[in-house]
Amino acid sequence: MKSASAQQEATRVTLIGMWLDLALGIAKIFGGIFTQSFALITDGIHSLTDAITDIFVLVVARIAHTEPDDEHPYGHGRFESLGTIGMGVVFFTTAGILLYDSYQRLLESASIPIPALSGAAIALISIASKEWIYQYTIRVARRLNSSLLKANAWHSRTDAISSIAVLIGIVAAYQGYIWMDTVAAIFVALIIAKIGWELCTDSLRELVDTAIPLPRQRQLQDCILAIDGIQGITSLRSRLSGGKIILEVRLLVDPRITVSEGHQLGETVSRALTGNFSDIGDVIAHIDPETHEEAAITIPHQSALPDRQQILANIKNQWQEFLSEDDIDNISLHYLENGIEVDLTINMEEISEQLARQLQQAIQRFHYIANLRIYSKLYEARLDQPLA
Repeated sequence: MKSASAQQEATRVTLIGMWLDLALGIAKIFGGIFTQSFALITDGIHSLTDAITDIFVLVVARIAHTEPDDEHPYGHGRFESLGTIGMGVVFFTTAGILLYDSYQRLLESASIPIPALSGAAIALISIASKEWIYQYTIRVARRLNSSLLKANAWHSRTDAISSIAVLIGIVAAYQGYIWMDTVAAIFVALIIAKIGWELCTDSLRELVDTAIPLPRQRQLQDCILAIDGIQGITSLRSRLSGGKIILEVRLLVDPRITVSEGHQLGETVSRALTGNFSDIGDVIAHIDPETHEEAAITIPHQSALPDRQQILANIKNQWQEFLSEDDIDNISLHYLENGIEVDLTINMEEISEQLARQLQQAIQRFHYIANLRIYSKLYEARLDQPLA
């Protein structure tokens, strides 16, 4: 529902901008012809490219806001980046054409006609309307965190800025500085080229999985470390997709908590990040046991250890003369920095010191076992069953 609402809002603001661009583009081109202002004609072409890119935004935005599927489990946000690069290429192409035409016009400066002052009125209307649509579009873009809409908003802003240059050029040419009309057209082309460069570089950084800025990472780390139960962060990796941050974080927790509690801490971190930061799209949390650097014994590399089944078989084999299978209720293994700690729960009301020492000595032959804790299971109380 949220994605559908965002798509509808993006579509609405883009359609308004598209019809405005078409109207302004036609008005400025015909106005430029009648007033003999090349700068106004150039600005009209700029407005028509806005309309073309508006259509492009509508198509790409529909794809980008599609829900994740089997082929795109992280969603379709990267299509926004591709679309933004496409818009940047359009900017460059338009700028190149306008610069070439302006250069040719300057070479023939003697035959340049003086533009009529009435063209300034069209430029004023363009400035006001394009600044209005920029403000409207940028508000929606920030609310939806859409890089494509931001790019489209800035395209509208460049049209407003270029119209200011056109206005100055027309007035200056009317005062006798005829070449100023062409200079205004060159200024418009350079603005278009600059915005095209920025759009392409920003989107390319997203496509190559560039991390978010360090100050932003520190904000996220502070949010995570404020959660009770999180001992630290071993790594935080980030990338962008369609303006949303995809975060992968490794969390240090108490090594003796249960798997379900570790999972719950990961979910708590995810909810805290997405709840406090609107640009977080997905959080992948990995739970790591807290290390103990002060420990004297170092656990062997994981690949050198037997698997869990073999470790349990080895331990039970060493205990078989002291405990039967029925005596053992549960064995838990804790993989810590100083080795594996074994928690043994046995079905006995009392545990003698001699038995505890025998069990500990029996498994000391395994160099990867650092400690043994023994618990007596007197009874098991369950909420769904009355106590005896």
